[in-house]
Amino acid sequence: MRFTTILAVISSPIWSSPSQAGKYTFDTTGSSVTFHNTASLHGIDGVAKQFNGRLDSDAGTGVLVVKTSSMTTNLGPRDKKMHEYCLEVEKFPTIDFNVSSVTGLDAINAGAAKGSVTLNGSLSIRDVSRPVSVPASFTTEGDDLTLAGQLEFKWTDFKVPDPSIFISTLYPDMSVKFSLALKGVAPPPQAPTETVPEPAPTE
Repeated sequence: MRFTTILAVISSPIWSSPSQAGKYTFDTTGSSVTFHNTASLHGIDGVAKQFNGRLDSDAGTGVLVVKTSSMTTNLGPRDKKMHEYCLEVEKFPTIDFNVSSVTGLDAINAGAAKGSVTLNGSLSIRDVSRPVSVPASFTTEGDDLTLAGQLEFKWTDFKVPDPSIFISTLYPDMSVKFSLALKGVAPPPQAPTETVPEPAPTE
């Protein structure tokens, strides 16, 4: 009877095994980073076309790097002002979110199929870095991981110049959404342990 009970628990779909990945990388493949800003006339939606990063679930550290020149609102004159005046992409080629700790990381490392975490770290735009905490949901499949979340901030906190024009005011509230498909990095194979033969007994 006891053996049957143990077998049923092991076979249960809620049983999970610890993640073997530990380290993950991602880029634009299967991932997205979008942003939204409101203005007095209409909302402005945009997308980052080039970004990459990594996550170490053992250390709770990681980074998301967005190439500023790849950010677009699909309107040429507006993008030109964003790139040259607001972001100064030649001087500040990336926006970086550096993760220094992850709240709720134990669930990922324990192999939970889904759950929630908080990514804690700093957001760097232009030459200003500020602490942020970003709530995110996760799902796992094998050694791969998907993270999705949303970050709210004011671009005025990062000394971004106001691009408003006389007929349209751009409000400082910015919303960034991300969905990241992280691929587990397999650990390098370990070299086989050499067996040292025992010395032959002496007569």
